[in-house]
Amino acid sequence: MDLKDKSIDELLAQLNAKESKIKDEKIVYGVYDAEKQPLWVRVNDFLVDRSKVNLREKSYFFHLLGVMLDSGVPILKSLQVLVNKVENPHFRRVVNTLAYDVEHGRKFSDAMSKFPDVFDDADVGVVKSGEAVGNLNQVLFKLSKQQESLYALYLTVKGALVYPITVLAALVVALWIVMTFVIPKLSEFFTESGVSLPWITLAVLAVSDFVANYWWVLIIVFLLLFSMWSFYVNTKFGRLRWDRFKLNMPICGELIRKATLSKLLRMLSVLTHSGLAINKTLGILSDASGNQLYKIKLNDVRKAVERGEKISESLADTPFLFPETVTQMLQIGEQSASLSKTAEKVADHYEMEVEHAVKNMTTAMEPVIIVLVGVAVAVVALSILGPIFSLSDIVQ
Repeated sequence: MDLKDKSIDELLAQLNAKESKIKDEKIVYGVYDAEKQPLWVRVNDFLVDRSKVNLREKSYFFHLLGVMLDSGVPILKSLQVLVNKVENPHFRRVVNTLAYDVEHGRKFSDAMSKFPDVFDDADVGVVKSGEAVGNLNQVLFKLSKQQESLYALYLTVKGALVYPITVLAALVVALWIVMTFVIPKLSEFFTESGVSLPWITLAVLAVSDFVANYWWVLIIVFLLLFSMWSFYVNTKFGRLRWDRFKLNMPICGELIRKATLSKLLRMLSVLTHSGLAINKTLGILSDASGNQLYKIKLNDVRKAVERGEKISESLADTPFLFPETVTQMLQIGEQSASLSKTAEKVADHYEMEVEHAVKNMTTAMEPVIIVLVGVAVAVVALSILGPIFSLSDIVQ
């Protein structure tokens, strides 16, 4: 039976039945001494602690915690029940630590803040506001919905990239096999036959010879270029230029802008619904934007709001980042005191826009991929068939 189908009494009974087992297996970060463990345990801990917690796991956790709090179960008992149902080993240890900290007097939001790799500033800020206002259960439901929406958005974009990446990877592997194993054999045959080779065959043979004998040079050059690029994009100037380039890319740039807007508007809805101050909300949105242009703009908006301006007015001068539709809808939300609901509706709209943009991107990439594959096949085929036809003419 799934956890969602069980009653609270059944869950509490399950907790009591496994209480002794939990005490033996519980690992609490900050209390558990890994140095005293055998080497194989420390290696396992190292791997476990670096496993990622995805958005769906967080959504499931927030939803079930909200259900239990809504049913009157204290937060400590709720966490102790949930720790037995978390499948991700790293997340299980995190929830263990949350329960330990709450048991020892810390607020739930303060306990969450110890794990920035799992709970970002938005999660912590929303929970802290829910604790202050006294509607933590409702806030958790909103957080759960937000995490599920972001996860669906992630899967949509990821799914669109699987096909082109798979095809291009297969093409690269096929060309490497041909250049490394097939072409050298044909080169020996052509040399022995004494046939005159066309320029395209000579070019392919030269490339094949280089790949077969100097493949390590290609790896070194690739690693060097990748390191230089990584260093550049991690500088302040390089990151800004790279983020600007991404937003201006044909087709992909539109997808990135719409996905960013969907995420930011969804977070704006949740944060304002929780009662968090608008200047703190904008600060969290700025840090969570994932793009330097959006970060700079949202920081400017935060300063403008602190001076008394409205959000919609501050966003109106950057239609490239925040289209007129967004600013107009936010203006309506501000005027009607329903900013949270309005932001949620606009986020829903942009999620649908992202789906359309993904379909358009996939449609646009298909002919490009077909052309690339066709050109690669044609070049290899001509380089091989040309000398063979010449040899057959000589034989005749």
